[in-house]
Amino acid sequence: MMCETTGCTLTLAALLRDPLVQLVMRSDNVSETDHSALLTRVQNALIARTSLMDPGPRPGL
Repeated sequence: MMCETTGCTLTLAALLRDPLVQLVMRSDNVSETDHSALLTRVQNALIARTSLMDPGPRPGL
């Protein structure tokens, strides 16, 4: 994951330690394990979607 506004690499562990993320997780009664699993599924879905959208190299160009 990338932190686009600062140009730094944002790890899952750092994201889960973020105070705002922790507040939302507590208010939704979601564990770190559940939130981590959700973020991993989202990441995998985005990777899959990107690979489907990328037609790859075109012959002759």
